[in-house]
Amino acid sequence: MKRFTLTALLALTPLPAVTHPHVYVDAGVHFLFDDNGKLAALRVFWSYDEFYSLLQLEELELDQDGDGTITVEEQEKLAGFDTNWVEGFEGDLYVTHNDDAVALGPPLEPGAALEDGRLLTWHIRPLLNRIEPSAGETIVKVYDPTFYSAYTLDHGVEVIDNPACSLAITAADLPKAYDAVESLLYGENSAQYDGDDSFPEVGELFADTVFLECASS
Repeated sequence: MKRFTLTALLALTPLPAVTHPHVYVDAGVHFLFDDNGKLAALRVFWSYDEFYSLLQLEELELDQDGDGTITVEEQEKLAGFDTNWVEGFEGDLYVTHNDDAVALGPPLEPGAALEDGRLLTWHIRPLLNRIEPSAGETIVKVYDPTFYSAYTLDHGVEVIDNPACSLAITAADLPKAYDAVESLLYGENSAQYDGDDSFPEVGELFADTVFLECASS
């Protein structure tokens, strides 16, 4: 049976007094390898919810006729609108190898399109040090620590041009995640979480876990 998407569960679950999230994103991740079979980069896709997409189109003055399509020139203007990051922002993408954090470079080759009323953007995050994926466990998660944005992996994950590798996904335990949020917001230490600015960093609790599994060459 198909599990509930995060958006569906939010609709069925009583939300805390401090409402989160505000933006819903269907994410996708492509695993990119070099000629030696080392993991070299990740191509990331973000498909935004219709309401957020509409707000961004209005702010950027795109699709002024409202026909749900944008021109090539408008696509070029749109590309990269969401990759002008403040210092310290991790890009809501987290990679570990053998439990060690993998350093990622800034976003490259941004692109964008408008599909069925939703903004779809993509970019590449290169690994600063490429890794041999068969030498240990590589894990990828997509999430916003603050849970302002809620991510699913509904845009899909895929290994590109490396038949030695496959992916396994462990879904987040959403009821457990909501129980944890409720405990933080209404438990004995709840006074420290008063308003959006102090909302606890619970985003990882809602993140699916992607395991990259590769045979030794």
